[in-house]
Amino acid sequence: MSKNKPIVTAHTYSRRGRLLASRANSYTKTHPLQKHFATLAGQPARQYLHAELAALLASPEPVHKIVIERFNANGEPVCAKPCQGCLLAIKAWGVKKVEYT
Repeated sequence: MSKNKPIVTAHTYSRRGRLLASRANSYTKTHPLQKHFATLAGQPARQYLHAELAALLASPEPVHKIVIERFNANGEPVCAKPCQGCLLAIKAWGVKKVEYT
């Protein structure tokens, strides 16, 4: 990954705290649901697959909690508040807890 791009990861957990999936932002892949939620949020250009949606899609069972982390090029944690499109996806999935750096 380019040193200029922040590294964003998302981890989903079951109600009992079991890790279900971990994913990172993609700057080359997209998904129809990412485009859908980005359009709903009024940000249609944000169609590349975000870590949050990728982790939700990869989760084999209902997601209780999602943890989003973002690190700058130096590996330091920075704010990773989900974008409006990802917040809509998280809500649509019925996630109960959202934590982020």
